Amino acid sequence: MGNEILELLNDGAAVKILVTADETGAPHPVVKDSLRFEDGKIIYFEFCEASRSNRNMTNALWFDKKAVILLLASDKRSFNITAKPARCVINTKVFQRYYEEAREKYGFDLSSAWILEPLEITEHSLGFRVEQESRARSYFNHLDRLAGKEVTA
Repeated sequence: MGNEILELLNDGAAVKILVTADETGAPHPVVKDSLRFEDGKIIYFEFCEASRSNRNMTNALWFDKKAVILLLASDKRSFNITAKPARCVINTKVFQRYYEEAREKYGFDLSSAWILEPLEITEHSLGFRVEQESRARSYFNHLDRLAGKEVTA
């Protein structure tokens, strides 16, 4: 599923925003530079045990909810990645590896490592969306464009 797009999560210049929702459905968007793609899964490091994101992810895991990752690639393409939390790693050798990596790369202790399964990817780049809409809804074109006239301001 769109691995070339998911690999963009590994670009240090990309902007990655994790959007979770609380139990009432209120969205909580936060920039999360630690998001990445590895072995077919999305990995996200959480550094604060009591953060809203961590609580919302736990709620999503328990009640089969989803999270969304907004990705702005360094080439200015943008994507929404819908993902399902699969598990939260807080111990084992896998956690030890992530913990050491987090300390080295970010300088903070790791609270948990979240493993997410990507479910759907949609592109939201402006040029892509305008082209899609023009193809699907040509009747939305301005009349002056249909008449072939140039508009000057």
